Amino acid sequence: MKTTYNKPGYRMILPAMMLALTVASCTKWDEYKKYTESGEIVYAGKLDSVKALSGKNRVMITGKFNADPNVSQVRIYWNNNRDSMMYDVKRSTSGDYFQQAFAVPEGVATYTVYTYDVKGHRSVPVSVIGKSYGDNYRKKLNNRIITGIKYLGTGTTINWEPADASLGPLRTDLQYTVNGVTTDVSLPPTESTVFTALPNTLVQARFRAVFRPDSTCVDTFTVAYKDTLLLPFKNNAIPFIASAKAGRWGNLADWNANDAVKSHGGYGGWDEWNSNIFNIESGWGAPPVTNGKIWHTYTLPAGKYVFAISDLRDTNLLLADNTYLVAHEGTELPNVADVATAIASAKIVNGKPLSELRVSFTLTETKTISIGYLTTQPDGTPGKFCNIRAFSFTFIK
Repeated sequence: MKTTYNKPGYRMILPAMMLALTVASCTKWDEYKKYTESGEIVYAGKLDSVKALSGKNRVMITGKFNADPNVSQVRIYWNNNRDSMMYDVKRSTSGDYFQQAFAVPEGVATYTVYTYDVKGHRSVPVSVIGKSYGDNYRKKLNNRIITGIKYLGTGTTINWEPADASLGPLRTDLQYTVNGVTTDVSLPPTESTVFTALPNTLVQARFRAVFRPDSTCVDTFTVAYKDTLLLPFKNNAIPFIASAKAGRWGNLADWNANDAVKSHGGYGGWDEWNSNIFNIESGWGAPPVTNGKIWHTYTLPAGKYVFAISDLRDTNLLLADNTYLVAHEGTELPNVADVATAIASAKIVNGKPLSELRVSFTLTETKTISIGYLTTQPDGTPGKFCNIRAFSFTFIK
């Protein structure tokens, strides 16, 4: 069925709608003409591939100029446009790349980059996020800690406490001097340090940790150098080395020892059991040990030192027994009856924490010092033993 609208109201609505659309179109065109009456909008060529690289109390903005040869200035805004930097550029001399660093407070910020051409036209904005590191980061940084030094005929190994990976450890710088010749070494942050064999003398050394907080950082942070001594404390951990042996027992290489500890047919101190361990054992058919001594002797400069058992497997020594770690002035250890004359001593007893199985001493001048193990222990069954996996001898300051 065909429907026809002939009422006057419908005939008036259609022309009114067309008029309204025409007026709206004209209004929008007038608005557009108002913003473009001086001509078409022209933008300067923006900076491409923009990056904000982190730094020490600064950031570095980098980017690549596009093909626009008229770019003459780069402006960088941050802190809600309250702070800015402006750089004049000449494409003929600046090349295709932009790179500028500037000081900013520590923290994270958004940086908005504009370019301007010679006629004052501005590019569209390019925004990047950058980070600056300062005192808050620096206060978290500490030097490396040496946990042990092992001297062998084939080389010297320094073991370090692991660095905190979250702080960006980059390397450790180490300097050491032998016979007046100073050697500089850069060490990876996650590895032990292995040198060719150092001489059997004290070696002056200094080290510092170097940090790079993130992979984009253009700066590094360093802590102050720490001076130390590399002490030639040889044959100080399993597998201990025997200079001579017969069956289970042997004599420790690189240590001094008296005949009293060689209670197993002229051998003692080195035990093949338990992975070639340090052990002075009496009883179970072996004779008693009276004033048994095993030691190292050094000429040490002024400073603080710690001699310790750093790894004890087990022992059955009691408080009534007479076994000690000792530091004594001179070229030998005292007898047990004279242990009070030592500059430092600590009794070895089953159940003591490792933190108490150590002796600390301070020298105010250069002296000859002997450090070692002193014991008097009985025969019989059960006998006495002390299985030590490792000793340490450290210069503190």
